[in-house]
Amino acid sequence: MNLYPSKIRTDGGTCLRATLSKEVIVDYAEQMRRGMTFPPLTVFFDGTDYWLADGFHRFHAWLIARGRRPIAVEVIVGSHADALWHGIGANKTHGLRRTSADKARAVKAALRHPNGAEKSDRQIGEHVGVCSGTVHKYRLELEAASAIPRSTVRLGRDGRMINTAKIGRHRQACRKLSPRSAVRPCRGPEPRRGESGTTIAMPSDPTRGACLLIQAFDLDYIRRVSAILSHYLKGVSSCA
Repeated sequence: MNLYPSKIRTDGGTCLRATLSKEVIVDYAEQMRRGMTFPPLTVFFDGTDYWLADGFHRFHAWLIARGRRPIAVEVIVGSHADALWHGIGANKTHGLRRTSADKARAVKAALRHPNGAEKSDRQIGEHVGVCSGTVHKYRLELEAASAIPRSTVRLGRDGRMINTAKIGRHRQACRKLSPRSAVRPCRGPEPRRGESGTTIAMPSDPTRGACLLIQAFDLDYIRRVSAILSHYLKGVSSCA
C-alpha cells in the first residue's frame, strides 16, 4: 500500500531513537534518487490516524528525495499504544545500529508502557533487545523517581502471574532462625553410650522443617541424611 507522507503521523513519540542521524537520512535520500528500493514503512492505523512505528530515517529521506509523493507502507490495524510498543522493539536486529542512549530510551519507554507493566525484566529485555540486567537497572531508577509504581506482580514466561514479593521469603525466614531457637530439647530416648545427639521438635510445615535442619546441623551431615532419605524413598534401603 502507498500513503501520502502528509497522512503519516510522526508526532506520537513512537520514534525511540534519542536522535535521528542526518548523515543516514542524506545517504538514504541519495540512494532513493538513484532508484534504490527500501523496505516499506510500518504504520499502525487506529481508524483515524496512521502512526509511524518503524522507518523514521527512511521517512525523512523520502521527503528529501521524493517530496510529497506516496510512499510504500505496511499497514497494521492497531492503536497508538500498539504503534509505540512496536517501535520500542524496532531496530534491534536491523537498521542503523542503536546507541546506548537509544537503548536506554527504549527500555524506559517499555517500562512505562501498559504492555510492559507486568512483564519481567527478561521479557522486556527480549522485546527491546537488551539484557535483563539493563532493564533491572532502569526499573530501579524509574521506581526511585516514582516514574513507575513499585509492582510486586510479574507475568511469567508461561503466562502465569507471579507475586515477586514472595521470592526469597523462605530464605529470609531461615536466616532469622538461630540455632538456639531452632533446636529445642524434647523427651525421647537418650543417646547410646559413645554417641552424641541433638533432639529437635519438627514442625508440620516441610519448608520450616528444612530450615530447622539447616540451622541445626552442618552441611555434610545434611547431605548424608538427604542421600539416605533418597534411597529410602526409592525403596533401595529401609530404616529397620
